[in-house]
Amino acid sequence: MYIDIIKKLKELNIEFQELEHEVSKSCYDSKMFREQAWFDWVGSKNIVFHAKWKYYLVTTIWDKELKARKFKHEFGTKDIRFANGEEITREINWVIWSIPPFGFTNEIIPIFIDKEIFEHEYFMFNPADPTKTVRIKTSDLIEIYKTLWNPIKFFDFKWEDAIFEELEK
Repeated sequence: MYIDIIKKLKELNIEFQELEHEVSKSCYDSKMFREQAWFDWVGSKNIVFHAKWKYYLVTTIWDKELKARKFKHEFGTKDIRFANGEEITREINWVIWSIPPFGFTNEIIPIFIDKEIFEHEYFMFNPADPTKTVRIKTSDLIEIYKTLWNPIKFFDFKWEDAIFEELEK
């Protein structure tokens, strides 16, 4: 799957940098490895939620705490939980430590992206390999999402109520 992500970046002529490091088992580990190479960036946290027999990928900033209840209207239920490792592997063919923000073969899983990511110039993520980090411009992230079949929505939790906007493709 790592190869598919790199292939996608090359097909779209997206400039990227790559960093190899020890296995990253947490957002904090990733931060430590990334700080050794780059200073201007925002790292990702990619979470798979389960709600009402459906799965959702949520991409946010590495150190941001997300409240599942903010998604209850979008997911159609307040009964939301983190997907377990087995479900993540089954639904998107990845493991917990290396969930990327795109690149999986499940083209129906809805993807929710935190708008705060786009307040930064660069975005970093593990490309389905916990020993690698890729850095791209945040503006290129939108171009990648425009090419996917997955339903894509941006979210903003800066105010009391969550605001969700669909990506126009």
